Amino acid sequence: MADVSMMSGPQSTRHYTRPGVEAAARLLSFEPITNDVVQKWSNALNNYPAMLAAKKGDKLVSLDKKMDTIASLWQRPLGVNSKADEPALTKAQLIDIIEWKFLKGKPRNALKPLLNANSDTTINECSRRAFRIAKAIRQCGPSHENWDESNTSMSMAISELCKLKGIGPATASAILGMYRPDIFAFMDDEVIESLYNGKRGYTLKIYLDINGRCRELAEQLGRKRNRFSNDVGDDVKWTPYKVGQALWTVATASATKNEELLSEIFEDDGSKLIQSRTITEDTNLEGKQGTKGASTTRRKRRKL
Repeated sequence: MADVSMMSGPQSTRHYTRPGVEAAARLLSFEPITNDVVQKWSNALNNYPAMLAAKKGDKLVSLDKKMDTIASLWQRPLGVNSKADEPALTKAQLIDIIEWKFLKGKPRNALKPLLNANSDTTINECSRRAFRIAKAIRQCGPSHENWDESNTSMSMAISELCKLKGIGPATASAILGMYRPDIFAFMDDEVIESLYNGKRGYTLKIYLDINGRCRELAEQLGRKRNRFSNDVGDDVKWTPYKVGQALWTVATASATKNEELLSEIFEDDGSKLIQSRTITEDTNLEGKQGTKGASTTRRKRRKL
């Protein structure tokens, strides 16, 4: 395990199964959110493209750009025939999103036959209903006055996508995060482990928990950005989706032993967060269990 005693900020004794999560946890440990802390988060987010390349090279970089293109299609204003122009997921887009998700995280190839078994019509209908629900979700203010209402709607949107074979809350969050990044974070393994206090899982309950924290962080980072934007030079419009990207970037920088990038993000010695340890790694299959999430767990050990 990384030498937590050398880290600045609150110390942690948690053990993580995914490589690099200690670095993401360190980013989360900087409280309260000051303009200096906003800069650390911005440094992380700005290096997201570089970590995509470090993880899987040009293929993942290209797929991530394709995700941006798909998202822009879904987010464009409706035309005159609004019902016909409603955003919907195609089977080709679903396969691209799954490939992107597997390259960014861990491949779960056992799910591919289930995913391919979904018809174009079913994918279209389920995604239209999910997007319709997601579109109606209102932003929560600082007092979280409609927090429960939005969680209910988020659950409904995720449940619609989970009607598809092979789709669980994690994949549903990837799809909905592309459509409404201001509401939905993507359930990356590194994001789950750094934010969730229990064992990593892929249930709806766990997703709502970590997504709530991402929404709170986005609100805090955005509020501090608006107050100190001239001092910090930060032009990021923070969303739950971007909070997840920043956490993934830091974890990946640590997992790929990128001391230079960690030093840039944390503005200190990046070697403190480079891992050289034995980890216990979960191989979880996000099976067809609707909103119940993971179905099968297999454990193995390997050296990093």
